[in-house]
Amino acid sequence: MTPDYADIRQRVDAVLAKQVFFVAGAFKSGTTWVQLLLDAHPQIACRGEGHFAQYLASDLGNALTEYNRRIDTKNRTVFAELPGFPLFGREHGMFLLATAIALQFARYADDPSVRAVGEKTPDNVRALPLLAELFPSARIVHVIRDGRDVVTSGWFHNTRVSPDWLKEHYPTFPDYAGKVGEFWAKDVQAGRDFDRGHPEAYLEVRYEDLTANPAPETARLLAFLGVDADDTAVSGCIEAAAFERVSRGRKPGEENRASHFRKGGVGDWRNHFGADAETAFAKEAGAMLRELGYE
Repeated sequence: MTPDYADIRQRVDAVLAKQVFFVAGAFKSGTTWVQLLLDAHPQIACRGEGHFAQYLASDLGNALTEYNRRIDTKNRTVFAELPGFPLFGREHGMFLLATAIALQFARYADDPSVRAVGEKTPDNVRALPLLAELFPSARIVHVIRDGRDVVTSGWFHNTRVSPDWLKEHYPTFPDYAGKVGEFWAKDVQAGRDFDRGHPEAYLEVRYEDLTANPAPETARLLAFLGVDADDTAVSGCIEAAAFERVSRGRKPGEENRASHFRKGGVGDWRNHFGADAETAFAKEAGAMLRELGYE
């Protein structure tokens, strides 16, 4: 059956008329929790993880570069006496990338009741200028968490999903704490650097604030995205994304190391950081920890 390209174009145009947003933050900062909170709202569609900047942009760019190389070779050899066929420029690549992302959005956000469509990939925090160039009216939700809890959560995550890789690259917990502390500080800084140039498009959300005060923090998120933020909407989002629900009955603090939702809560780093890990982390990320008020 021949695809209805006119219908696809209409769906892309319709989704681009909605409020586009991206959830970003250092790995294991709580971006999945925020995604689930938002996707539970009837006027929001948010999925994860598309890795648009990390994978799609580079792969599409490489394809266009190779296409240009081949056409340019033809132009200079076979058709040297003719004008030659046009090559793709940067603006064409950006248009194709934005369209490809919009096509993905349209696959889960074409319901007319949806007013905001977004995607969550932690690595978005490293590509915010690119995302803003692709979608000038997009909004950015930057999730920040105490870097020591990020280290702890990441350690157990990798112990579960990639133990051989973890052992090869970071044989001890202090080794991991230092390197992840470095990445965490850089990722947080990247988000805050974007804020300085785009304050109206940027919202910073603390994992700890969302844990301690879920209702006002969720309402702030919803208002930022321009959707209904009344008590009913807020409570519905909180209930749908509650740790007890996503962990299938465990309370925050009840650990299951075989689950993506291992433990929840704040301050678990105190149970795992020894003096060596604290020193390694502080060397790379102590300044950012103090800047954020965590220390």
